[in-house]
Amino acid sequence: MVDLPAADPPADYASASESEGHGSEHSERSQHAKEEKEDDLLAGFADDEASVELMHSRLRSLEGLSFERFTELKYLGFRQNLLSDTTPLASLANVPTLKELDLYDNRLKRVDSGVAALTQLEYLDLSFNNIRAIEGVDAMIDLRDLFFVSNKIQTIENLSRLALLRQLELGANRIRAIQNLDQLECLEELYLGKNKITRLENLGGLRKLRILSIQSNRITRIEGLEKLELLEELYLSHNGIERIENLEANTRLTILDVTKNRIAELSGIAHLQQLEDLWASGNQLASFENIEAACGSLSALRTVYFEFNPIQLTQPANYRRKLMLTLPQITQIDATLCRR
Repeated sequence: MVDLPAADPPADYASASESEGHGSEHSERSQHAKEEKEDDLLAGFADDEASVELMHSRLRSLEGLSFERFTELKYLGFRQNLLSDTTPLASLANVPTLKELDLYDNRLKRVDSGVAALTQLEYLDLSFNNIRAIEGVDAMIDLRDLFFVSNKIQTIENLSRLALLRQLELGANRIRAIQNLDQLECLEELYLGKNKITRLENLGGLRKLRILSIQSNRITRIEGLEKLELLEELYLSHNGIERIENLEANTRLTILDVTKNRIAELSGIAHLQQLEDLWASGNQLASFENIEAACGSLSALRTVYFEFNPIQLTQPANYRRKLMLTLPQITQIDATLCRR
């Protein structure tokens, strides 16, 4: 019997064995490269950096990023990333200099423990996420500016301890009622546009409010503003308001926006002697005589928007000339300066 020579192992066997080893090495190298890449994101920042911005970096996780070395950090920004979890940020709770955190346009579904731990914050932007409730911010008693624009919030809540808050932005959510704001005595700017609010109410405690924006809601009547004596700018466009009324106490108004409502006649503004801008495009105003009666005595008035009303649509050729004759004090009609 002749002994046959040992057969060479199949070529694919050898390559498979080698590839398994190489695959393991490749995986380790990839992981190492990933860690190095994450480290590199912060490599260009000095330890004493006051501002760190990682915008549009396609970050999915904050794991492996060493924030704790920034002992003098004041601002930290992650705008336009893919973050769904911020728990590693809790390591910055002991950095008292950190005052501003920007998480605009990520994938957060809630305010988790990472953000909630940063009770030293004065500015927090959580806009354009998928957050369903205002939570995790009630211990941030030093907050001055808070942004929850374009989330999925249904109720205004958990803000009563934020006594120093000056600006609150809750636009483009699912809010149906103005509520739980009574304790915000320092609030100066409130933005509630593009929600589902049907009534102006529960605003009496906001005595320092200067700007109120409640555009694109379901408001049908101007009311509930009598205690807002410091109000300077009121934005009510794209609602269902039929008349301007109940502004007797708001004599400091400089801007009044009632664009795209159902107003057929101007009234209730003759006492607003500080009014500089009146925006009333897209209503049902048909009388220059009415405009003169309502606005003629407003000596501070400089800009008016009346386009897309019957007074402009029915006589476009004479519209601007008639307005300039009717209101000689104005310097701008719609988007164009007046030429005299």
